[in-house]
Amino acid sequence: MAKILDIKRRNSSFFGSSSKNKVLPHEYYVGGMEGEVLTYTAVDVSPEMLSVARNRLRESIPGLKQIMAKTRTEPYPSLSSPEEVIPVVAALDNRVQLLLGDAEYDLPKTQERYDTIIQSFGLCSVKDPKSLLVKMAKRVTPNTGRILLLEHGRGYFNLLNTWLDKYAPSHFAKYGCWWNRDIEGLVRQASEELGGRLEVVKVEKPWWHGGTTVVLELRVNDEGRKEQDKKEGEKKKE
Repeated sequence: MAKILDIKRRNSSFFGSSSKNKVLPHEYYVGGMEGEVLTYTAVDVSPEMLSVARNRLRESIPGLKQIMAKTRTEPYPSLSSPEEVIPVVAALDNRVQLLLGDAEYDLPKTQERYDTIIQSFGLCSVKDPKSLLVKMAKRVTPNTGRILLLEHGRGYFNLLNTWLDKYAPSHFAKYGCWWNRDIEGLVRQASEELGGRLEVVKVEKPWWHGGTTVVLELRVNDEGRKEQDKKEGEKKKE
């Protein structure tokens, strides 16, 4: 935040005090700037990845270097059951949390709803990617919240997809990743389970990757919720 304010101040002094560059009074307060991150919760099932994430958090988030040791001295914990969640980092009045847990079982309940849920290269490695998408959709703030996915899977060309299918089992055996999953298809399946409320806001598939890399921005439309609840109630009665 300090860097952003400094940039705006410099721009304001160089180019005049236009409303675009000028630091507005409310922007000095916590939560006053658009896009400001007030809390951050990360979860991973792998202690090894948590070690990498911890070090990057320390370098990236202002204030953590002063209160967090450069190297964690105690050993990283391990999960004894899927429902267990173990804090690895809880800093800045718990506004920054790094948790050991299984997101496929459930998302952390540190927040009832999240404004933004981000997942990168995860749908390729979980057992039930559609179920995970549904869980994320149920925990993101309806309408205004966003789910951001960076994934890889099937591409534009049949020849490429045939090659991915052929070597998918050996690739999974070595890396734990099914690189031939239909990511957009999984989103459609999850949306169907949610009564069509999971919507694609934006999709990007860089051509130089043959369409195998996909960036998706999703939102949950809450307007159809009542209709879905009604249908689910009728099914239970049957």
